[in-house]
Amino acid sequence: MGTKKKILAGALKLFNEGNTQAATTNHIAAALGMSPGNLHYHYKNREAIILRLYEEMQAQTELEPQERPDSIEALHAHMSHLAHVYWTYRFFHRELLFLLSRDPELKARYIRDNLAHRGRIVLVLAGLVDNGYLQVPYDNVLEHLADTTLLATQFWIPFLETLGDPLDEYHLEGMFQHVQGAMRPYLTPKGLKALAEISA
Repeated sequence: MGTKKKILAGALKLFNEGNTQAATTNHIAAALGMSPGNLHYHYKNREAIILRLYEEMQAQTELEPQERPDSIEALHAHMSHLAHVYWTYRFFHRELLFLLSRDPELKARYIRDNLAHRGRIVLVLAGLVDNGYLQVPYDNVLEHLADTTLLATQFWIPFLETLGDPLDEYHLEGMFQHVQGAMRPYLTPKGLKALAEISA
């Protein structure tokens, strides 16, 4: 593993175990047994490390058009993958609003990516309609479901913490149970059968 990767891995561990405010670049360097100067040679500051970790997370969640889920089963598998990725980088959504307020570059990038992500969610839901899994009574249902999905995935970790629930990978998957619950009233018999088979 190269030095840059070691720095990212060390920072990720510290960020997840504590928070980004407590884990300065000096703390990260000390944890890795390197000098602060060596760390700053590779990353000029903590914000540069956070931005790179965000890019890593994004790379693991984005799908090419041909990879987008086209069934309830494929959507469930993708959501399980997302839960694992979000758990791996859990510091990010736990501190999301704070991180965006501290780094204009990260905020601009995140808003751009988030709008694109919302558009992809709408396309996936529209594909489920076309494939007979969903039936929507009016046009903006897909928009509402997309927004519910975004809210659940982006803010589930703070939601768990405000309820005093354990923060672990199992409870993190609850965000997708919430999404499935929001979709349930619009599932066709085919969609309900697929969901039942997944839950069995």
